[in-house]
Amino acid sequence: MTVQVVRADNASILTLDGTRSYVVGNESVVVIDPGPRDPAQLGRIEDVVRGRPVIAILLTHAHGDHAGCGATAAARFEAPVRASTETLQRVGIAGQALEDGDRICWDDLELVAIRTPGHSSDHLSYLLLPERDVFTGDLVLGTGTSVILYPDGDLSAYLASLGRLAALRPNRLWPGHGDPVSDGEARLAEYRQHRLERSRQILEAVAAGARDVSAIRRVVYGDLAPGLEGAANASVSAHLEALRRDGRDVPAPAPGFRFAEEDG
Repeated sequence: MTVQVVRADNASILTLDGTRSYVVGNESVVVIDPGPRDPAQLGRIEDVVRGRPVIAILLTHAHGDHAGCGATAAARFEAPVRASTETLQRVGIAGQALEDGDRICWDDLELVAIRTPGHSSDHLSYLLLPERDVFTGDLVLGTGTSVILYPDGDLSAYLASLGRLAALRPNRLWPGHGDPVSDGEARLAEYRQHRLERSRQILEAVAAGARDVSAIRRVVYGDLAPGLEGAANASVSAHLEALRRDGRDVPAPAPGFRFAEEDG
């Protein structure tokens, strides 16, 4: 099997049933997003690797639930960490920077780094060839929708990143949280439509009298489970910033939302 999934035991309201790490390859492998700082997760990855050479540890972005054990995994498998320059700086790893379009080739496989900011500004996705599958990190999830982490995240960049992936006409999507998505093109179209609809709802809330981020969030999202209000405020703020840039008369975004180590 070319792609093997290793689920971290860090289930939460923001990580669904846990973060997905991926071991990609056959005779030798690449590990994508080794996960949080959890020795048990690294042990599970080691069991899947089964002594095969590890070509690289790839990170989609710097959030701790994806990149927390990046340095430890690199030492364990004697493999370089590769990610965007911003990700390497944020996690403090002296790895190998990846630029948009860079390729990681091994055996009969190839991964192409695709710059996909939006959820966070440092985000990369990875296109697997020849399968045309995409590892989406937190840009696209297996269930529900992803948060846009204003001010680091940006709605316009997010929509552009969805468009970049859609133009690739991908087959399966392998998300950072949740099960794989078998119809990648359809899911990307759904995500784009969801964001356009969310902007419409926010404009309607403002027209009805909502004057700040919290008020808009209450109108648009209704009652939320504990722990989700901050993430919803961040996404509302990202929409407001994009609407303000388009010349719309809407309230100012709220200060940014900071994720904890286990969040996504």
